[in-house]
Amino acid sequence: MKREKWKNIFLVTLSAVTVGAALAGCGNTADSTTGNASAAESAGTAGNAAESNGTSDNTTETAGTSGGTAEKVGASDSSAEVTVIKGVTGGSLAPYFYVDENNNLTGVDIEIAQEVFDRLPQYELQIEIADALQGVLSGQYDIAINNYGYTEERAESYYFSYPYKTTYNEYIQRVDDEPLTSLQDIADRGYKIELGAGSLTANALEEWNAENPEHTIEIIYAETDFQVKFQHIIDGVTDVAIDDGPILDTLLGKFGLEGQLVGNDIDPDTEDFLFPKNNTYFLFGKNEEGAALREDVNRVLKEMKEDGTLAEITEKYFGKDTSPKAEYFEETIN
Repeated sequence: MKREKWKNIFLVTLSAVTVGAALAGCGNTADSTTGNASAAESAGTAGNAAESNGTSDNTTETAGTSGGTAEKVGASDSSAEVTVIKGVTGGSLAPYFYVDENNNLTGVDIEIAQEVFDRLPQYELQIEIADALQGVLSGQYDIAINNYGYTEERAESYYFSYPYKTTYNEYIQRVDDEPLTSLQDIADRGYKIELGAGSLTANALEEWNAENPEHTIEIIYAETDFQVKFQHIIDGVTDVAIDDGPILDTLLGKFGLEGQLVGNDIDPDTEDFLFPKNNTYFLFGKNEEGAALREDVNRVLKEMKEDGTLAEITEKYFGKDTSPKAEYFEETIN
């Protein structure tokens, strides 16, 4: 499948979805989407995407179980049949997935998915904007493309692909604050951090406190969204957040907080302590069809890791290679 063909297909699909619905659902971070911080689920639920229009008059649904929506499309220039794969993403969360000024869906997650299916000519990928988790669980969609991290709860209902990128986090601080250098630095400055009880970040800092009684970090437990959490830092109620770095500029713009907060780097050892295996995955229905699609997608993801394509795409969006380590392409996580 050629990339231009994929783009044209998406434009047809996108026309059935309002831009407002596409932009709904922003305000998430790694605990919801990649398993890091304690924000709400990234999959937006405002508005349901319309059914895909298809690309051929002789498109027919395949007979199957409740676990998939794949359709067979007769190719006009070949005797081979192409299976339509319905993908779903939750809305707008740049740079992962968002609608650009031309009403095209783009972003690092979307571009990686596009490249995967460009290399699988037996499939034709169509993406809609809807509730990603529920959409795959119900069988309405075949693959969720939504910056999802691994959790045991999700693994009960979904198959996970090989990882396609590794996320990274930053210390979110006031712009006039001296950049933090470590967890001990947070403790020694007497800084407060606001976290949801049971989140991965809270669990990691509780472990830090237990192991470092002379350098304990003060945790304020609260279930707050990004906007409230960021405002608390600006107001001095708290002093720092540890959140998904790539989406910070998007969220600050959304909340009108530009120029008041900044993200500062977390060193690799601290990142590994806080968020081991901090990868993101495509999700499939946990059924025979989902297993088969995952196998095909995984084969290409491993190829893209080996030939440098994952590194190239992630560097384009993040300014550095955030492709997962090669060891994660040997065995699926569930």
